[in-house]
Amino acid sequence: MSVENIINIYNLSTPAERRHGVTWYRVALTECERLAVQFDLPVNIVAGVVSALSPNNKWERNIENAHVLIDAYLDGEDINSVKVSTYNAMKNKAWQILDAKLLGNCHDDVVSDYHITYKLNGQKIVSFFECIMGYDTCCIDGHAKGIFEGQRFGLTSPKNYISKKYYKELQEAYVEAGKRCTFQKRHLKAFEIQAITWLTWKRIHDI
Repeated sequence: MSVENIINIYNLSTPAERRHGVTWYRVALTECERLAVQFDLPVNIVAGVVSALSPNNKWERNIENAHVLIDAYLDGEDINSVKVSTYNAMKNKAWQILDAKLLGNCHDDVVSDYHITYKLNGQKIVSFFECIMGYDTCCIDGHAKGIFEGQRFGLTSPKNYISKKYYKELQEAYVEAGKRCTFQKRHLKAFEIQAITWLTWKRIHDI
């Protein structure tokens, strides 16, 4: 278990994997910015909606669901008129993020990232939101854990359990690994090296 394990996988990455990993969240932010302009909303609210709708949802459907939900909300429709490809609890979170008044302490409809993460209230979706918004952090899943530990378990294995404390430890390891690796003459953010190593890990293990 070490930062070196993350760096070793990074060193096995191809140029294409590095480019893809570095640009993934940049592209995600661009998609959120497009919806923000279309609906005249702050980009962090859109990113919050997208993050809330992300569990068990493919990216293309995730963006489509966010578009439909935002459109319905702004048209004054009922939440039950909207179908999404994730859990109803996640749809409720997305709807509440759009309703700035529910977040409290908001002035002139300006909603802070803190209030959005408070409403998201889940390790992975909070991390996803923060990655889209450019924070130096990353999403941790079984693959990210396996990369850090230097061994692979099936994603349904109980050995893939990640406690809140260990989740933070893993995030810190990816932050440190990013500081020790470079791409195009700059150090990487945690979400960039996590995305790159995730792609490399999948290739190595034919996942």
